[in-house]
Amino acid sequence: MLRKNLFVFVLAVLIFFPAFSASSAADSSSMKEREALALRVELNRLGNSGDPFEREMILQKIIDRCKGTEEAIAAYWDLADLYLDAFPEEMRQEACEMLELCLKNYPDSPKKTMIECKLVDLYETGDSKRAELIRKLQNDKSLPNILRSSLK
Repeated sequence: MLRKNLFVFVLAVLIFFPAFSASSAADSSSMKEREALALRVELNRLGNSGDPFEREMILQKIIDRCKGTEEAIAAYWDLADLYLDAFPEEMRQEACEMLELCLKNYPDSPKKTMIECKLVDLYETGDSKRAELIRKLQNDKSLPNILRSSLK
């Protein structure tokens, strides 16, 4: 009898635990999305004229706390733009690092090509990373011809 009860218990755990963990993962993802949206509202309230250091802090929170969300990918892009446009001096290297980190953390992002094209513009002429990225994009047959031919 004990053996039968143990079998039933183990079977129940094997059946219900994956469903519980999948539900838990979905809840976690939903919580991350909600937090990302709340932080985005806070960022929007500051506006473009807001303190760039405060805006940087909020974008970094989205990246750190909301991993795996579309908002995290957008935060990398926005942070790169912030480094290029909002600080007294352009922070080109930091912008490149943010975009490179985004590609590393989200290699299958639908925004991958857009990020790579922005990196081509940011890298200095003669930089080996730039030349390698241009070659890669020019060989990508899924890109429109006009885009591939514009890369120089």
